[in-house]
Amino acid sequence: MDHTSLTRARRRPRGPGLFLFLAGWRDHGSHRRVVPVTGRYGDVLERQFWPLTIGILIAALLAGVGVIYLTTPTHTRARTSAPVPIEHFGISDPDLISETAAVQASQLAAMRAIGITSVRFDADWDWVQPKGPGTFNWTQLDQAVSSARAAGMSVDLIIDGCPPWAALAGTTGDPSPQPGSSVQYATWAAEVAARYARKGVSMFEIWNEQNNAIFWQPKPNPAAYTADLVAAYRAIKTVDPSAFVISGGLAPERTNGTNYSAIDFLEAMYADGAKGSFDALGYHPYCYPALPDTYESWSAWSQLDQTSPSIRSVMTSNGDGGKLIWITEFGAPSSGPGGVGTAAEATALTQAIADAKTTAWIGALYVYSWQDEGTDPSNNEDWFGLLTAGGTPKPAYTAVAAAIR
Repeated sequence: MDHTSLTRARRRPRGPGLFLFLAGWRDHGSHRRVVPVTGRYGDVLERQFWPLTIGILIAALLAGVGVIYLTTPTHTRARTSAPVPIEHFGISDPDLISETAAVQASQLAAMRAIGITSVRFDADWDWVQPKGPGTFNWTQLDQAVSSARAAGMSVDLIIDGCPPWAALAGTTGDPSPQPGSSVQYATWAAEVAARYARKGVSMFEIWNEQNNAIFWQPKPNPAAYTADLVAAYRAIKTVDPSAFVISGGLAPERTNGTNYSAIDFLEAMYADGAKGSFDALGYHPYCYPALPDTYESWSAWSQLDQTSPSIRSVMTSNGDGGKLIWITEFGAPSSGPGGVGTAAEATALTQAIADAKTTAWIGALYVYSWQDEGTDPSNNEDWFGLLTAGGTPKPAYTAVAAAIR
C-alpha cells in the first residue's frame, strides 16, 4: 500500500466528539468513529444539562453567535504558590508520521519556536507488522522519530494498534481490535523500546483511550488491558530499565455497559493489579464546552481532583498519591458543529497550561493538535489545531506560546 493510502486508512481519530450537537450523525472514515450527534461524551451532558444546554443553544442561534462555553464558577483547585517546572509541554500529533521528512522538519521547528519540547504519535503495531510476526516495516516510524530527535524534541510513542493476525478471536474487521495475547503485545512493546531507545526515545505510552470502544474492540475490558500493561511494562523495562512508561490516556466517557468512565476504569485497573506497572498515569481531560477553570461534575478536567471520587483520589487510595498524571491530550474544536470558536479554544488552552504549571502532580501536557485536518463545516474534528488547515496561526497558537513561556 502506498504511503498516502496507508495514512488515509489508518489515521487515528482526532480527539473527542463534542458535547453539544443538534441533529444527524458523523461518519469519520474507515478508521474514525461513527457517533451520534450528542457527541462522544454527550450522554454525560444529556443526563444533567440538556434543558440548560438547549436553552443556551437556541439563544445563541437566535442571536447569531456560535456555541459558547458553559460557565459555572464554583470549586477551585488548590495550586502551588509558584509555577512548577514541567519538562514536557508537547503536541499530540497523529498526522506527523504521514508527512514527508521536509514537512516534518518544518512543523517541528515551528513547534520548538513556541516552546513545545515534545511530540506524541503512534507506534502502531499494525503499520509495522501487518503481515505477521516475522516481518517488519519500520520506514514511516523511523523517519518520524528521526525528524523529532533532529529537532531536539522528546517523543512519547503510543504503543497501540493490533494487526489482524495478533488480534483477539472474533474481532476480524474491527479497526481497533484488542490484542489476543499479552505475551505477543509485550513482545511488540519490547521491540519498539529496544529500537528507539538507541535513538533517544525513553517515553512509551501503553495504548490510547482503552476505556472507549472505538479504541478497544469488541469493547473495553479493564482486566485484559491491565494484563497487557503489566506485561508490556515488564518487557520494556527489561530492554531499557531507564524507560518511562505511561498508562494509556483515559478518555472522558460514561460507564454505560460498553464504555467505562475514566474513574471506573482506573479503579478496575488497580483491582486487576496495575499498581507498579506504570510510571505516570495517562489522562485526556477534555472538558469543552466548559473551560478547565469552570467546575462541572461531568467535566473530565474537574474530575482530575475536584469530584468524589476523582482520578487523584483513586490514585491516592491505591498508594499512588506521589505518582504524576500526564495529560497526553487536551484541546477544543474551534469550529464545526458546536465548535467553541477560536477565542474560546485559545482560552481553554491558556487555562489548561496555567493549571499544569501550578499543579505539582501534573507532569506533562500535550495539546491536541498542531494543525486543523480540514475545513468541513459538518465535522468538528477538523478543527482542533493551533493552525488552520491552510497553515495560518489561530489565536490558540499565540495563546499557547504565551502560556508556556
